Amino acid sequence: MYVGRIVVAGRAHGRSFVAYRVSSRSFPNRRAEVHEKSITVLPLDPADLARNPYISYNCIRVADDVAVVTNGTHTDMITERIEDGQSLGDAMALSLLAYGHERDELDTPRIAGAVRGNRVWLGIARKDELRVQQFRLDEDRALMVATYEKTNFEDVSMSARDAAGIARKAHDLSFERPVCAAAALACSAEPKGGFILAAYNPD
Repeated sequence: MYVGRIVVAGRAHGRSFVAYRVSSRSFPNRRAEVHEKSITVLPLDPADLARNPYISYNCIRVADDVAVVTNGTHTDMITERIEDGQSLGDAMALSLLAYGHERDELDTPRIAGAVRGNRVWLGIARKDELRVQQFRLDEDRALMVATYEKTNFEDVSMSARDAAGIARKAHDLSFERPVCAAAALACSAEPKGGFILAAYNPD
């Protein structure tokens, strides 16, 4: 099954995490690049950006006790609204409302996830729907949403002990055409402990 881009948010071994996977039929030549507080999806050939402006963006950003993951530039708006003091749920809902779905030939939904402590948020903006939901996870559990087919919020098995392992598990999910993956894992079970970032690029 081809589900497109995948966002995951949850807890593993008592720590919160977010993960992201690029799956692509049209632009498979991309990689995930780790920075100090973000992970960026980049095309190997910059000329591809002229063909599709949606293929490069920060897929993950972290700020203090929050990690945000999305399939587009709304990562930045959500994170910046949180940094400005807006509640996480409002930041996600208003950013998805502002951007709406991607204006491509498939009306690709924008999807988002975030974690703060044991609370998880998932969101999706489709052509005919905007939905944001908060979950409290008191046990190790992960939830996903994808751009196609898997557009409801559903459980997924993603447990690993480090950020690199979570990124690899995201890449290896049993859906078609994986390209690269990324993850942010809380440094500890305590809030405000920061996040460790990792990417998986199958070179």
